[in-house]
Amino acid sequence: MTAKHVVIVNGYGCNWNDELRGYLDCVVRFCNEQLPYCLIFCGGFSQRKSFPGTSEALLMYQYVILHLTVKPLMILCEQDSLTAIDNISGAARILKKFNLLSHDTKLTVFCEATCALKTDLLVRHFICRRANIRANIKTASWELMSPEKQIISTLYDWAAIKIPLLARYWRWKRRRRAERI
Repeated sequence: MTAKHVVIVNGYGCNWNDELRGYLDCVVRFCNEQLPYCLIFCGGFSQRKSFPGTSEALLMYQYVILHLTVKPLMILCEQDSLTAIDNISGAARILKKFNLLSHDTKLTVFCEATCALKTDLLVRHFICRRANIRANIKTASWELMSPEKQIISTLYDWAAIKIPLLARYWRWKRRRRAERI
């Protein structure tokens, strides 16, 4: 049996712009070349006022699926995510539910470039150490977050995976923000 290739795509809002299109075009190119077994889109309803009823996962799915030359056997949307922790822990639950993790699983995770360190930390915590596999982090860049802010954001998420109450607090704050934007 050949190893299953799973691709996880983290969402970044619902504003349709050139940067998001470029990010998703990278996902399309990669999937058309690599032909993954499973594609998981992660991202919830993060902009409830500006884009009511639209999740990041569904927005990405609708674009990507139209541009794939060969569709993966499994395409899933995780629509409950509001934070990076939610994205990766939600994907981990899906991987477990559908028995997609084994020692020979090939895992690729797409994220915005300034979130690569944080994403790698979260993937290692929630997925890789449990399955004893390595992930390939693919990035596309459009934000100009300062390196200091990237490190602080990563430290916040590291603290939140160690202290679940903190993770719930960040999610609560993000949910409140989602109602306003």
